[in-house]
Amino acid sequence: MVVKRLRKEDRRVQLLEVARGIVRQQGTEALTLGYLAERANVTKPIPYDHFGDREGLLMALYQDYSDRQLAKFRETLAVDSKTLEKTIRFFSAAYIDCAISAGPETGPIAAALSGSHALQTFREACVAECADCLRTALSPFIVLKGVQGEAVLTAIIGAADALSTAAGNGVLARNVAEDMLSGAMSGVLETYANSTK
Repeated sequence: MVVKRLRKEDRRVQLLEVARGIVRQQGTEALTLGYLAERANVTKPIPYDHFGDREGLLMALYQDYSDRQLAKFRETLAVDSKTLEKTIRFFSAAYIDCAISAGPETGPIAAALSGSHALQTFREACVAECADCLRTALSPFIVLKGVQGEAVLTAIIGAADALSTAAGNGVLARNVAEDMLSGAMSGVLETYANSTK
């Protein structure tokens, strides 16, 4: 086997892309480091060097998605969020767009992260980072505090995950998913605002 020499970071990007393709075509069950090496046309030690084990590979896949999602949120919300309505609309569009651009494999990868305590803890940390980004974006208009504030963020992220997965899988059209997410966010935030008066 002839392995094309790539810089370490370029090789990692290539391996993640091949891994996403495996999940898309065959599901997460097929994703092993040995099979990844075979599909990427590299020697077996290379994926192990990059990810350590299967858990490390799943975490790297989800971290890549989470990093792109957060970058998209920050970029989108920095443009013009002068009103709560615009902030909600921009967040909804960014969340759905990111899921669609990431592809249908994101849902199965997220589900696979529930397989062990370490993976679940890692996914929860990524979701918390997303919730913090949303909390910051909403802070000029509504301050989410205490248990109720956390419940609001949990409800919004839960709805965003479900709708973006449906849009990413082609079950919902992008505009329908965005409208539903914007509506859900508005309803939850209105309920919170009324309960804290």
